[in-house]
Amino acid sequence: MKIGIAKETVPGEVRVVILPAEVEKIVKAGHQVFVEKNAGRGVYAFDEDYIKAGAEVMEDPAEIYNKDIVAKLKAPSPPEFQLLKIKDNIVLSMFHHQQQPWNIDMLKAANSVVVALEMLRNEAGERLVNCNRMTGQQGMLYAFQQSPKVPEECSVLMLGYGEVATGALQVAFALGANVKILRRSEYANLEHFIRDKDIVVNAIKWPNEKREKKEYLITRPLLGLLSRGAIILDLAVDQPGPIETTRPTSLAEPFFIEEGVKHICVYGYPSLSPVSSSRRYSRQITAVLLEIAAKGLPQAPEYIKRAVVKA
Repeated sequence: MKIGIAKETVPGEVRVVILPAEVEKIVKAGHQVFVEKNAGRGVYAFDEDYIKAGAEVMEDPAEIYNKDIVAKLKAPSPPEFQLLKIKDNIVLSMFHHQQQPWNIDMLKAANSVVVALEMLRNEAGERLVNCNRMTGQQGMLYAFQQSPKVPEECSVLMLGYGEVATGALQVAFALGANVKILRRSEYANLEHFIRDKDIVVNAIKWPNEKREKKEYLITRPLLGLLSRGAIILDLAVDQPGPIETTRPTSLAEPFFIEEGVKHICVYGYPSLSPVSSSRRYSRQITAVLLEIAAKGLPQAPEYIKRAVVKA
């Protein structure tokens, strides 16, 4: 198959979906790889590295998006969707169509299919393409940078127990913060636990039924109980989520202030460590890409078929 590796175009995004080391594996498997010019420059993967790995470097993005498989981390932008000219060509990306439903409309116009990387899960429900712990680590580091207090003077309230929360907790404990992990049994006493906190971290995947009803754990009035200069760090970025006042932000504008509280709700915290996250994603995504390229989507494993999005 012919595989195109697209350059990321979201402002502030410098990562690349597949690095030269994995390109070499794809080429050795018998596929042709085409890389958009300067796609990896932001993580020190230069065009000459891709050429050495066996890829062709293309200056025109249209020569990337007309391939059998197109790989990029972020969902294609409207102009990029318009470049998808091959019927049923396959896009591998973090599609997030539940949070960004307009992507479905653009996909329909493009007449393509997407393998949503965030939906790839094993039989136990674990994500196969992720930087979960890195998300928590980088988000927590950024929150401390934005706080008016040094970490050891910060009182942190953690919502969540999973891999993302674990990454945030590693950083918070290592830097000496005073951390309270809120148990579900303590939700009824949230007013007590949230009072005078400097940073509230959300790492909860909020249930669909609560999202549909717009039920919140932390409502707008509760923000008044936080300390002055407080921060809400939303690591889950599910919308709507458990905190009424959150909404997604970007690398270009990572936070906003609501009710006097700084809200950090970035889609893509791992991009704050672009080299490390590119390496991890490249290894994970290449394994999926090789499965599709070898057998085609109809014969792909079930875990891939479950992540297919069609308009």
